[in-house]
Amino acid sequence: MSAIPTVFGDGIIDVHVASGVARITLGVQTSASASVKDGKPEPSALLVVPVLQLPNLARVLAEVTRQIEAKAKEAAANQAGGAQAGAQANQGQSANGQAQPQDQVAGAFRFNG
Repeated sequence: MSAIPTVFGDGIIDVHVASGVARITLGVQTSASASVKDGKPEPSALLVVPVLQLPNLARVLAEVTRQIEAKAKEAAANQAGGAQAGAQANQGQSANGQAQPQDQVAGAFRFNG
């Protein structure tokens, strides 16, 4: 499998729709762009999506946002729920005393829409 480019965007600078294609310019706020008077982000990538696929893209992004909010609420509830559960999780052990796998970043998850 070939490597795909990875881009970062703090937000969206511009969206242009023409000929059935949406061109979404992603922007990144850098120290150089922050030092400029207007503080505008610099373009970092251009995402090109067929207009017919925009509803699917929006649905997936909305679902990811919903899942992140649910995870954040769950984490806040767990944190408030008790220090004992947190201490046990920090030791990497399950309720039955067996070690949990530590190969994933804590709090990370994958969404396959």
